Amino acid sequence: MRRVRIAAVAVASAAVLSVTGCILPPPLPARPLPSTTPVAPPTQEPGAARPYVDVAPVEPDEPITTTDATTADTGALYAGSPGRTDDGYFPDAAHDLVLEPTVGAPRVAPGIAMPVTDAGDELLPGAAHAAGGSLLLTTTGRLVLESEAGEYTCTGTVINSASGLVVVTAAHCVWDDDTRDYYDRITFSPGYERGEAPFGTWEAEELWVPEQYLEANLRWLDGADDDGWMGFDFGMLRFAPQDGRTLEEAVGGQGVSFTAETNGAVIAGYPGNDDFDAEVLRHCADDELSYGDGGDANYGADCRMGDGASGSAFVSNLDPATGAGTITAVYSNGGATGAYGPPLGVTAWNGLSALDR
Repeated sequence: MRRVRIAAVAVASAAVLSVTGCILPPPLPARPLPSTTPVAPPTQEPGAARPYVDVAPVEPDEPITTTDATTADTGALYAGSPGRTDDGYFPDAAHDLVLEPTVGAPRVAPGIAMPVTDAGDELLPGAAHAAGGSLLLTTTGRLVLESEAGEYTCTGTVINSASGLVVVTAAHCVWDDDTRDYYDRITFSPGYERGEAPFGTWEAEELWVPEQYLEANLRWLDGADDDGWMGFDFGMLRFAPQDGRTLEEAVGGQGVSFTAETNGAVIAGYPGNDDFDAEVLRHCADDELSYGDGGDANYGADCRMGDGASGSAFVSNLDPATGAGTITAVYSNGGATGAYGPPLGVTAWNGLSALDR
């Protein structure tokens, strides 16, 4: 488990970024980068073969089970599939704990209580991103990541936590592949829309990603044929309070299921690929998720959102009246052909527990 404190700096006002998709060279798997201003691609020869390296796949903090052993019910374990994939990769292991949202109650049932769509349309157009509104609109926000390689954007979601200061996102939105280190600075604007940050811009002060992600991802970056990072591409950020208030006090907190279970899901985020510009909160909704596509330990949904949507929550069991639900996964990789993300379980819970003290 890796927990990092970063130096505090003054909170900046929300900036409007000029964003485009960043295309990885052909040898790398199709993982969307955070949206970014153009930077030089990683230095690796196009078409270079990945050497076969016989490595043991990374495993969660506790062993996975093949049957649902949790008393909490938030859907089907691994969407009804075996946990370990056909390629031998592991997901996070189920943990019998669900954090309820701060407002409303999830509607635990198969399907999703929204029209099914893969188009990445604007989420609830015309609805105000204001206190007391839908949790989908207030808790979801745009992350701006800064490193020596440039500025990038991702998506994060405020969750119900003891401190009221925690956001869940993808690990690759916390740890930078280019520098092989944590991003130097990360800010978060919940409810962001077209240059406006209605709840202010918040500064990250502590970061966490799983050791499993770091181990497998470093092997992958060094050329090994190891997609084990995909099962652990989740991370947590703790933000500094603002004017004596927590993020949860400002916007509420979404529920989280650590049971590795899911029904259908709404995926809300800020894509910057294709015709998208990372300026508007968009969404996909799928009434039934897949699992293990391509041999990877991810849930899968039909969705064309890509760069910038990384870190978007897969919100299952949605109550459309309040926007309350349970986050079951976060967007890790995909694009035009779908959205894929790792289930949250005991490793994710241990990370939250380490960060939220």
